[in-house]
Amino acid sequence: MHLKMTSRLLAAAFLSLVVGCQGEPTQSPEGSQSAELSAKADCVQRFDGITTCAKGNASLAASEKGVQVNGLKSLKTDGVSSTFNDAITWSQDAQIRVGSASGGLALAARDGDQVVSTLRITPGKDRQVSVEPGFTGSSSGAFRMNVYNNGRLVGSSPQPQAMIITFYSWWAFLDWYYWHWGFFSYRTTATGGNVGMDGACGWRLNVANTTFSVKLADGKEVVGDTVEFIEEIGDGAYPYRHFSGIDVNASATDFLVTGESFGQEK
Repeated sequence: MHLKMTSRLLAAAFLSLVVGCQGEPTQSPEGSQSAELSAKADCVQRFDGITTCAKGNASLAASEKGVQVNGLKSLKTDGVSSTFNDAITWSQDAQIRVGSASGGLALAARDGDQVVSTLRITPGKDRQVSVEPGFTGSSSGAFRMNVYNNGRLVGSSPQPQAMIITFYSWWAFLDWYYWHWGFFSYRTTATGGNVGMDGACGWRLNVANTTFSVKLADGKEVVGDTVEFIEEIGDGAYPYRHFSGIDVNASATDFLVTGESFGQEK
């Protein structure tokens, strides 16, 4: 999909959170939890079955275009919180412009008030983007990064906990972007000697018609259009079968949620 804007680059992005995360969650990462809703109790029900509330200093305004989110100054406190019942899939469309070198985004998937997975995105100069996934399914917090180009896997590498990955030639913080965020239940069955990934958390991010370059753990550089981060499940982890919310904190000049939906297990 394309949107044309004078003197601005507008790209389409797809981000998916893979749910059913395993493991009793540890302490929620700072700035990524669902608490601290707006003191004004600023909530709307613009999208079917979803309650959208402002966090921190943010405020909401619903219209035929969607939900405009204003007052996004602090990445730690300000954002929008979406709540729904027993979801296994969720998606949100949003137009976002970070607008400054100090801006960024912090996403969190939660079951009630328990944050089970996070993703911090920080665009920088020269179209560099720093991405930091966070998982709570095992004490190691390790994950695997998979890179795809035109639907073909071009690189895969294990990554340790709290690894910040730099992507090149991707986004600029001064430009507009059209995002499609989402999550779904990552449920596979065991086949042969392989262990199923029921309950694994994962994030997927894609920018339509735009590629990036990134280095794998072995130093090899690959070019792709989609990246995913899949949690490495630890022994004794507890599977979450449903999710009840997604928080998107931001330090941004413009944020318009244009669509949002969720799905339940049949």
